[in-house]
Amino acid sequence: MGVTGTHSDGIPVVAYQVARADGTVLASRGADEPFYAASTVKLAVLVAAARALESGRLALDRTVASRHTFTSQVPGAPDFRIEPDDLDEGMPPSGAPMRLAEVLERMVVVSSNEATNMVVDLVGLPEVNRALSDAGAHASEFGRLYCDLAAEATGASHRTTPADLVALMSAVVTGKLVGARWTAWATDLLGRQQDRLLTAVVPDGVRFGSKSGWVDGIRHDVAFVGEPGPDALVVAVCTRGYAEPDAVEAIRALGALAVSLAR
Repeated sequence: MGVTGTHSDGIPVVAYQVARADGTVLASRGADEPFYAASTVKLAVLVAAARALESGRLALDRTVASRHTFTSQVPGAPDFRIEPDDLDEGMPPSGAPMRLAEVLERMVVVSSNEATNMVVDLVGLPEVNRALSDAGAHASEFGRLYCDLAAEATGASHRTTPADLVALMSAVVTGKLVGARWTAWATDLLGRQQDRLLTAVVPDGVRFGSKSGWVDGIRHDVAFVGEPGPDALVVAVCTRGYAEPDAVEAIRALGALAVSLAR
């Protein structure tokens, strides 16, 4: 899901990187261009959660209360709610019990902002940013909860580049960040994301997973194709300043080209 506000400077930009998960770059254009990350960095939240699950600090059957209101990270700022246009209508009413497994499912599969904020509150912002750093995504940042407008006004944001998204996804699928059990869990979850752009033309029977992101004037996707491991194809495309249909068409076309070249 998106967040309120336009993150476009009016100049259309498309940047991408196509690589193997072992780090071999196959194609690249503007891969170090910085972008507002939108929901793509929820992938780092997933990694932080997998690490907490692996350590035993969290458990999938833990019960948590559904929430729509959160505490701002800005001292003295009022609590904030998810903006109406960004609400996940599939979330239970506020206060209703949910299994953590359900919360994580909604964070990835439908990109729920409420679910993501709930998970970040459990694992902590530092752990999310540690996941980015450990993956080698050094130009990326997870700066605040989604819809924390008071924090956004101070400059706290979500930032990334196509190269960083490739590094992050590659670290996930090669098991660099968590062990085999939780790597398999994370990649299976990514394979159920509903907003398929880069993976729209992946043939039946071929493994894939992805995490997209969007706000006004911003449309991104990062995906892996093939069995998780060093030979998996990893693709990230970031766009800024395009109309939504044009951005979607560009990302799908680049995904189709990357998949066809990698066969």
